Amino acid sequence: MTAADRTLVMYGEGAREAARRMLPNLPDACFVPVSAERLREAVKDGTGQVVMVAGIAEQAAFLGGAAGLLESITLDMDGGPALAGRVAQAETVQDVYGLWDAAGRLGPCGRELCRRTAEGLERLAAEEAGTTASPVAAQVVLLDAAGDRMVGMYGRMAR
Repeated sequence: MTAADRTLVMYGEGAREAARRMLPNLPDACFVPVSAERLREAVKDGTGQVVMVAGIAEQAAFLGGAAGLLESITLDMDGGPALAGRVAQAETVQDVYGLWDAAGRLGPCGRELCRRTAEGLERLAAEEAGTTASPVAAQVVLLDAAGDRMVGMYGRMAR
């Protein structure tokens, strides 16, 4: 089994081309839209690595929604209570991206979102495998608001 056979790349809405540019040596069959079910299938098939390339909205949705999550990240990454309050009141997840960016906190907050998303991917994979340790290594890339470039990343190499 080659590394390509053991890699799943999940991409968010409008992020397929960015994912392909980031991982040009992988075959098209490795690239699928973000889906918990596809991750479960990949675990059953022996996938060793999952890479998610997505924006803030897809990552927040994967983690169960933005309520409280993005505010918690803001506080944990030293954004302060004033920024966290604005994040909590933001009308959309994209508005949070803009708030983080304007406050100079996009880098640390984006990486923390990626870290939590990677943990979520590995937790889901472990549950599917019926083990305490994940059978897959997760990497997560946060894309900018346009879905063109990487602004944050977290993850481990394949097992």
